[in-house]
Amino acid sequence: MLYKSAIVESEDIDFLFDAGIYNEDIDIREVAAIQGFYEKHGYIPDNYIITFLNWLTYSARKNISNELEDVTKSSFAGRCAIAQSFFDQILEKLNLKKMTFNVGDVLGTDPIHALTCVEIPTVVNGERVSRTFMLDPTFRQFCIAEENRFERYNEEERWGVRMATPHPGYFFNLTDEGREFAEGLIHYGFFEVNEKSLKTYFDPFALYVTPKEEYEDQNQVGMVSSTTASGLDYWDRMVSSIEKPLVGSRGFDLSTPREIIQREDRRLINRIRNRNVQKELDSMFESQNLDNSINNQSKK
Repeated sequence: MLYKSAIVESEDIDFLFDAGIYNEDIDIREVAAIQGFYEKHGYIPDNYIITFLNWLTYSARKNISNELEDVTKSSFAGRCAIAQSFFDQILEKLNLKKMTFNVGDVLGTDPIHALTCVEIPTVVNGERVSRTFMLDPTFRQFCIAEENRFERYNEEERWGVRMATPHPGYFFNLTDEGREFAEGLIHYGFFEVNEKSLKTYFDPFALYVTPKEEYEDQNQVGMVSSTTASGLDYWDRMVSSIEKPLVGSRGFDLSTPREIIQREDRRLINRIRNRNVQKELDSMFESQNLDNSINNQSKK
């Protein structure tokens, strides 16, 4: 398991979806090899992209969490801007193209959720292409059961993004497709960008910022799961909403996979060297004791 047990038990939060946070073993040497291949050839082999992204989103979740909490139970509420800042810095270091923006800018509202897209160069059928992925490791914050009740339409505005509406998870939960998409995003923290995925992702946010008063048919309040906007519409708005992320307020561990391996190898070498030095010292000590013993015996 990747994440250590929490030192202090975190309060259990009820979520709409049962998906757990990715917590499977990551072979850091394999990821380091992927990084090395990219630096040498300028692309990541297509079948290794997911492995690389799993490490990337795991690193983000680790950096935005503290050592006391149970990351697998966290909602990550309020940490999207921190995650965005981490991605901005680590992707810059890895020399991968990225795009940062806020969902609120895409929808023409106040800031809602800070996001990052990364462009991964690869080769498919012998042709150089790029695949783009949305990085959203904190999406789970929009799936807290308490904030996703229909009754939110009739309650006061609250903390976080203050809307008197259910959070986006409510609208994902209206369809099988939405539920499957949300489950995957909660688990992995990323999805590949295309027209269909963009519409599936942004429609619930658009409905979230739509108060009940804007529905012509009040019987449709809380029943609608999609909007008239297309995935391409959302993409165009994203591109026109690019912004520089806020500088992270905490010290991130920006070690790349290759740096991690180099550090581990140095520690191993030092342990071996120290062990050998200790053996030599022990041997010298034993030899000196033997000489002293012989000398003492000869004097008797």
